[in-house]
Amino acid sequence: MILVITSKRDGHVEAVTHHLDAAGIQWVRVNTEDLASNADITITPTTGSGIIHVRDSGRTVDLQKVRCVWFRKPDPVNLLHLALDEGSHDYVEAEFNEILHGTYAMLRHARWINDPFQTRIAHRKLLQLQVANRLGFKTPRTLVTNDAETALRFADEIGGDLAIKSLGALNVTQDVDGQTRQFGIFTRRICRAELEEFRDKVRHLPTQFQEFVEKRHELRITCVGKRVFACRIEPRPGEITDEDCRFDIHSLNHVACECPELHEKLHSYMEAFGLNFGCFDIAITKTSEAVFFECNPNGQWLWVENLTGLPIGKAIAEELLAASGLPASAIQPLPRAAEVAQSAAIREFSNAKPGGKPHRND
Repeated sequence: MILVITSKRDGHVEAVTHHLDAAGIQWVRVNTEDLASNADITITPTTGSGIIHVRDSGRTVDLQKVRCVWFRKPDPVNLLHLALDEGSHDYVEAEFNEILHGTYAMLRHARWINDPFQTRIAHRKLLQLQVANRLGFKTPRTLVTNDAETALRFADEIGGDLAIKSLGALNVTQDVDGQTRQFGIFTRRICRAELEEFRDKVRHLPTQFQEFVEKRHELRITCVGKRVFACRIEPRPGEITDEDCRFDIHSLNHVACECPELHEKLHSYMEAFGLNFGCFDIAITKTSEAVFFECNPNGQWLWVENLTGLPIGKAIAEELLAASGLPASAIQPLPRAAEVAQSAAIREFSNAKPGGKPHRND
């Protein structure tokens, strides 16, 4: 049995599970935000046994029969349907969180893509840069500080522009004209004069400063087991996408490509963190150097598959099968009509804006 742990907002799942369906493989999807309203849970910890019955799908997870777990994008358990005061809410939420993490721990016998405990470590961007540098990747000179004088000295040492990057937050919410709106936090390029102007703000929060990398293009590299899927993303020089392609990624040219010179380092990085899946962001400079920015161990990839045709979803399905002791050959090409229908449905799930524009949020 294959267990998929995610949330209702996750549009990537169907791009993999339709391959499992075509192969007749049993799988169960658990949307964690619905755990309090859509699941019947019975667990016997001493024997490592347990059942999670998902009401709306009618499918049941037998913990002892789970061979592989695909850990995607779980959300916090939603308790809004319960009339709870603040203290009771905090208690119930904490109990559900412990049940979830305890269940993950009880499933350590299974193969994970990726193990959530390993993923938590692998998400740490400070450690990512240390490991990448140790493994031979070229990394940008980086400083994290809340001391303005230290930051200004760093800018002088760089002798050029800096990039300001978030270490953890992907977005922020703000009230705009009485409506709550969400804004992405992307990389921004600043010069020393701008840093000097905002020096009084630096002391309020340790900030990540990097030397700004002038790039020819970016590589989005998705590793699934030992398979490597590389996509070249071409920013427009002089525009804001040159700072961070996420500002307008839907309009940029995406091209499937090869990067054999990076494979050994990519695999070493995955092994160092115990990962079976990872999405790497790497810049190719104007002198053709590859510069490691980060690796998201639970990154988005569907927009790359949709724009390039790279069979990432199929590769994940094959990895899940292999982890379950089944041959990848169990997955057969879909009939053309079914493939077109599935692709249309998947594109609908991956659209973030009206007009069908693909997105990424990592």
